[in-house]
Amino acid sequence: MRSPAEIRFRFRQEFGNLAMLLLPPQAGDRALAPLVKFDPAPLRDTAFARDVIAIADSLLAHRFPLLGLTIDTGPEIDWRRDYLHGISTGTDYFRRVPYLDFAQAGDHKVVWELNRHQHLLLLAQAYTLSGRRVYLDEAFRQLESWLDANPFLRGINWASALEVAMRALSWIWIFHFLGPGMDDTFRREIVMELYRHGLHLEYNLSLYFSPNTHLLGEALALHAIGRLFPNFPRSSAWRKMARRILVEEFSKQVHADGGYFEQSTYYHVYALDMFLFHHLLEPLPDPDRLRSMAEFLAAVIAPDGTLPFLGDDDGGRFFYPFGPRGGFADARPF
Repeated sequence: MRSPAEIRFRFRQEFGNLAMLLLPPQAGDRALAPLVKFDPAPLRDTAFARDVIAIADSLLAHRFPLLGLTIDTGPEIDWRRDYLHGISTGTDYFRRVPYLDFAQAGDHKVVWELNRHQHLLLLAQAYTLSGRRVYLDEAFRQLESWLDANPFLRGINWASALEVAMRALSWIWIFHFLGPGMDDTFRREIVMELYRHGLHLEYNLSLYFSPNTHLLGEALALHAIGRLFPNFPRSSAWRKMARRILVEEFSKQVHADGGYFEQSTYYHVYALDMFLFHHLLEPLPDPDRLRSMAEFLAAVIAPDGTLPFLGDDDGGRFFYPFGPRGGFADARPF
């Protein structure tokens, strides 16, 4: 049984999606955000910088370390392909993509992990740390390739709002790292697509389906877009809407002792990363609970920083999903 509120939400959701499909929205030039300069000096000549550059070199050859595997795409990346099972999907309207049908779409998780574009953020970091143009050029080529292969609201990479959110967060970082190296036309295109990602999130928040880390990640990205691109037509509304969701979910999803309500050590790390990121953009009303989350995590990890995997685990990470997964809770390398 669906409540009247859910029925209204679903009606607005589907009407809004179809309206955007028929008439893709435009952000306008006034939406361009100010560029922020980042000083990489403190991170140069560190173990982290060396790891970033080593992984970036493998990315230049289109060898992608994802989910504990290495996926080799060859010279041309098929962004809608499950490379483990050799299955590609087309560019149908995202509601018509059978992403849960393995025979037709393959393993959607494998497809989506590459399309989160966290590896492009790593290329951006490698360029910032090394100054080598080859990393910047590769990141731009892949972004242009993705935009050509994934029209707005078409294809498997628009089928999950959480995946749209994770990609948007990667693009925000990429924009601030590499924005000065973009020509005006490409910069406007990236900003317009970020605006469209925000609109997609607004209409497709997981308020009634997976209202846990899915909703958390989606609201986090929507707030970040609104906060960091304040001139978007919907920025103010996105900040307020997403902030309300995040504050409510913070009190619902985190127990008083700091434990995460899904009772999964992996998702505890995931949620803590998200809440910390949001706290940096706009402080949460109960910082003591956030501190308790960190203390809870510190109490369960091993002395060497290894995370015991208790409960559910999907293998991804909020940022930097590289290296041994058992070390995802260890902040010492950073």
